[in-house]
Amino acid sequence: DFRQSFLTATGGEGVDVVLNALTGEFVDASLQLLPRGGRFVEMGKTDVRDPARVAADLPGVVYQAFDLSDAGVDRIGQMLGEILDMFAAEILQPLPVRVFESAHAVQALRYLQAARHVGKVVLRLPAGLDPRGTVVITGGTGVLGQLVARHLVATHGVRHLLLLSRQGPVAAGATELVGDLTELGARVRVAACDVADRDALAEVLAAVPAEHPLVGVVHTAGVLDDGVIEALTPQRLQTVLRAKADAAWWLHELTQDLDLALFVVYSSAAATLGSPGQGNYAAANAVLDALALRRQTAGLVGQSLAWGLWAQQSTMTGHLDKVDLDRMRRNGILPMSSEEGLALFDAAVRTNQPQLVPIRLDTAALRRVGAGGLPPLWQVLAGGSPRRTATTTDTRVDLATRLAAMGVEERQRTVLE
Repeated sequence: DFRQSFLTATGGEGVDVVLNALTGEFVDASLQLLPRGGRFVEMGKTDVRDPARVAADLPGVVYQAFDLSDAGVDRIGQMLGEILDMFAAEILQPLPVRVFESAHAVQALRYLQAARHVGKVVLRLPAGLDPRGTVVITGGTGVLGQLVARHLVATHGVRHLLLLSRQGPVAAGATELVGDLTELGARVRVAACDVADRDALAEVLAAVPAEHPLVGVVHTAGVLDDGVIEALTPQRLQTVLRAKADAAWWLHELTQDLDLALFVVYSSAAATLGSPGQGNYAAANAVLDALALRRQTAGLVGQSLAWGLWAQQSTMTGHLDKVDLDRMRRNGILPMSSEEGLALFDAAVRTNQPQLVPIRLDTAALRRVGAGGLPPLWQVLAGGSPRRTATTTDTRVDLATRLAAMGVEERQRTVLE
């Protein structure tokens, strides 16, 4: 039992203080954890014992039930001050926090009721974008960056924008964009910045005026360098990972102490479904998906939107010709208009799920492809059921069994191979 486990771990000496919120037999077992005497502090008070009886049965044990208010305001303030000092000195670490959006209050209460948590369970109320604050958009002069900039100003009432791109003010269309946004009532700054350069990014973010603090981040920047796996050199990997993943991480690291209302990274469905010839791009976007989950787990806002194909061509999709687009249509993937994409952006922000896949699908085309030619996710959406061949299943089980029996280094080598 747990009592014996504690006694064994302490060499039979037990503990000095028990802070109790248990009942029944667990109170009795916890009292036995004080064989040398000590203090039993009862805070649950659903099974209060007689202090005199406890002292008689267990010499040296002082039993006390208490309310925090018994300590008095001054003493409570002193205790809280000492605790804060210990946090500041990193002697103590805060309890972990699991954050649920207010729209998921029922799920949060069930999670709490099931006692699945360690630490605190918090409901976060939706925070709108303060019009006095600044929203930074990476890739802000690109096609998707311009779309979201105009949308945030026209629809969300954003009045202060910081648009970052490699070319900055000299980028094509930048002057016209600033003029349009200014006419809509926004104040816009366009800066040339390599977002994957931490020092450069830190410098440009530090220049955001205190009277218009940073309240939102939208990371749309990215580059392509497609090639089959065997053709992906370290340089080609770094080119794509740097623009997507490194930049997203620096944005996270440099803003994680701010009270942001929005932190959205533009990922790609390539990371969710796989995309032939885009191993580096899929990997980079998978990092973005993981980062959004990491932020939400830490109690921060964060979303990764794994976009499908936009109809409006950009530098990243301009290479697609009619043959490419027809092939995608046959596989059930349709281009979405800018209006559809921005509507999906709004819908995603309202849900605040860490990862969503905004994509336009032709389910009839998916059914024509047939279950054998579809990713498992699409099979469900097409109305079929995922199927695996016996060979595939046996291979996966065999690999899992082999990995489970390996040490860490051997397991990593095997997976890499």
